Amino acid sequence: MEAQPHRIGKGNRVDSPRVHRVIWKVRLVAFAIGIFVATVVFGIALVVSDDLRLLYLIGASLLAAAASFLSAKAREVLTVAVLLLFASTSLFALFVLPQTPSLWPTLLLWVAIVVWLLFRKRFGGIITTVGAIILIAVSVCYCVSYIPVQMQRALTHVSNGLAPAFTLQPVGHGPVPTRATPGKILVLDFFATWCSPCVAELPELERVRADLQTSRDIEFVLVGTNKGSDTPERVRAFAQRRHIAVPVAFDHEQATMRAFGLDGFFQIWW
Repeated sequence: MEAQPHRIGKGNRVDSPRVHRVIWKVRLVAFAIGIFVATVVFGIALVVSDDLRLLYLIGASLLAAAASFLSAKAREVLTVAVLLLFASTSLFALFVLPQTPSLWPTLLLWVAIVVWLLFRKRFGGIITTVGAIILIAVSVCYCVSYIPVQMQRALTHVSNGLAPAFTLQPVGHGPVPTRATPGKILVLDFFATWCSPCVAELPELERVRADLQTSRDIEFVLVGTNKGSDTPERVRAFAQRRHIAVPVAFDHEQATMRAFGLDGFFQIWW
């Protein structure tokens, strides 16, 4: 007699090789998608913009799409959720949280989005809809209110002390302050030609400089570095192409940035 196929009822478990292959296939797919999501999110951070609001939204959208796709295939929901989230949450915890620990809700929200979508078939339609509305509302508040405030607190430092010795290489036309002058306030704006927030703030920097032109005791310098792919020639061409009026200098090997204890791009007044 031919063996009859097993019928799988609710709550039954069949330990067949085929079922095990399906389970492992779903696990591998979840892990691969998780790596892809992490690669996209952090690739955007390196190439396009390091705005953490954008990174959160892109990560949330990609993880939500992945969780929706996997929910129809996942037999072990928690395992699939862990594998899907592993790469993104690990990279965020390693590279973002050490500098801005207050952004830990990003991990919590990503986890909530993935778990909610993977488990959504177990809930009624009303609960699913309410959950979606709550997650969207919390995400909007998080991006609009919480992240900007926490980033400002994390990246704004005020101290009263002597500036370290430094020297910059002029790369623009006209006089360029390359070191601190006693009795004057020097504003250094460290930027990169590939840093979207840095470029976006340049018009505001030029407006502030124009407003303070009558104050001869305040000097501004726009400082490029070799962080990333910038060179003195590239910074000079960028300034000429955009008709930047602020004096431009270059910080070789990021020596001045390191002297100030900086790792990203900041504005310094003293």
